Amino acid sequence: MTRSLGVLLASLCVASSAVAQSVEVAFVNTNVLVMDRERILEDHTVLIRGGIIQEVAPSHRVQVPAGATVIDGRGLFLMPGLADMHAILPGPRDPAQMVDDYMFLYLANNVTSVRGALGLPNHLALKRQVSTGDILGPTLYVGSPPLDGSNSQDVESAVTFMMSNRSMGYDFQVIHDGVPLLVWDSMAEEAHSRGYTFGGLIPDSVGLRHALSTGISYVDHMDGYLEQVVSDPVKARLDAGRFVPLREMLTSAVGRKMRAMAAHTRASDTWVIPTLYLWENLYRPLNVDSVLALEEMRYVPFRVRQAWERQKRGTPPEDLDTAELLVEVRRRIFRALVLAGAGVLVGTDSPELFNVPGFSLRHELESMEAAGLTPYEVLVTGTRNAAKYAQRELLEQGNFGTVARGNRADLILLRGNPFEGLDRLWDQEGVMVRGRWISREEIDGRLARIAERNGG
Repeated sequence: MTRSLGVLLASLCVASSAVAQSVEVAFVNTNVLVMDRERILEDHTVLIRGGIIQEVAPSHRVQVPAGATVIDGRGLFLMPGLADMHAILPGPRDPAQMVDDYMFLYLANNVTSVRGALGLPNHLALKRQVSTGDILGPTLYVGSPPLDGSNSQDVESAVTFMMSNRSMGYDFQVIHDGVPLLVWDSMAEEAHSRGYTFGGLIPDSVGLRHALSTGISYVDHMDGYLEQVVSDPVKARLDAGRFVPLREMLTSAVGRKMRAMAAHTRASDTWVIPTLYLWENLYRPLNVDSVLALEEMRYVPFRVRQAWERQKRGTPPEDLDTAELLVEVRRRIFRALVLAGAGVLVGTDSPELFNVPGFSLRHELESMEAAGLTPYEVLVTGTRNAAKYAQRELLEQGNFGTVARGNRADLILLRGNPFEGLDRLWDQEGVMVRGRWISREEIDGRLARIAERNGG
């Protein structure tokens, strides 16, 4: 390619994509973690044009176009950007600067795709602003306002509400508690006939088994699983509407039932977002002052830190033994899901309790590893699995999550191999989102400004 032709093509890329870089980019002589399986392609070059990966090949076979921006990846590791598949996006009353900062915090932590789990009207505009490059942030998939007990007491109201959300552009219908069983069945049938996916929490009237059997797309927080894996006597009391203390439910959990529910989940093609770290924060006794002293807390507004502190100090803690047992049982259920081959997605529910956008993903990945997964298995939940979910459930292209020709150029350049330790993820040379390269220097500079704004 001649230099003049390269400049012309670069100009066309800018016209067609506001978020793509104005020139071609080449990561040269790097080690590529493709994430299609556990392998590393050594000494490869990855070419990007218009925010899309054009070529992945051994470096000696690639002719880097004249005028391309060259990023030397010698001794470094290039892999797909990560996804946070359960986040609460900023609301309409949040200041514009805070919205910008939160979006960048994800990128600073290698998160190049985010799925909003609770829809508000401004989220549709935010999605557009990010896609056009008006706001620098991860690609967004936005859930709708939830279907719950307030808007689903009859079939017509529920279906009208759901289809209105679809017509407005929400990517999927969020479900919360309170949906009656009869309404659920009609809503599910209508959603499947229209090709509109739904999921979230499990209404008490429906139960996990029926939700799986009627095609729920995803389950947040592993909601409903504990009630299904308790002993038969405890389950009978729950089914009769009787109160059972949490500790008794946990001590009666049966491994065989965990495996059975995991198999049912796999057979139903339902995705699960465990949010392990959030539940550990909610139930475990915490030294609030120590948590608030973490470096990442510098990047959220003081009023947010105050709200988290009030929430934790105002919540009566479970006794230590019950809290630790809850963590153990949830990890066992999670591990059973992974071993059964069920679709698992990483999500944080940030910015809920002590979950700083972007930074909270670090803790969630650590919790997944503590539950028994290898680093590679953990990374799958935030890369390849996220792309499969987007393609199968949201009917999106799903062209991310692996380093492959035709995929979005959402990439991380790391100084160490994350297959050898997840801590390597946070020692990056930079991150690329839709072809836009953000260097380590730029990340550090903007983080410093965010911390200064928030008094950190």
